[in-house]
Amino acid sequence: MKQNLRVKPMDFEQWAELAVNDPAQFEVMRRAAIDEFLGSVSAERRLQLQRLQWRVDRVRERSANPMAATIAISEMMWDAFYDLHDRYQDLFGSQASKRYKPQTPVKSAKILPFAQSASP
Repeated sequence: MKQNLRVKPMDFEQWAELAVNDPAQFEVMRRAAIDEFLGSVSAERRLQLQRLQWRVDRVRERSANPMAATIAISEMMWDAFYDLHDRYQDLFGSQASKRYKPQTPVKSAKILPFAQSASP
């Protein structure tokens, strides 16, 4: 049964306190906050985000503790980031690498003479 809660903004300390003192209520509020956010995005984007949230929830369920879940979810994020980078390279190939390569240093330059001044 889905509860229709309007989630009021809370800061990190409030969420942390709720997680410690009332884990069941924390979970209800966490789910409500996620559902509220998902309800605010386009239908096409919502489906993608619901699928991602499903994966995140499975990782949380399988993890031994919250820190292990955090690490595993972080690894998911980095995998997605590197996948995006690989796709970018596939699309733009050598053009992308040329765009971001530092310029080759100049091997010679004209030296300008300066008049010497008397020392104080």
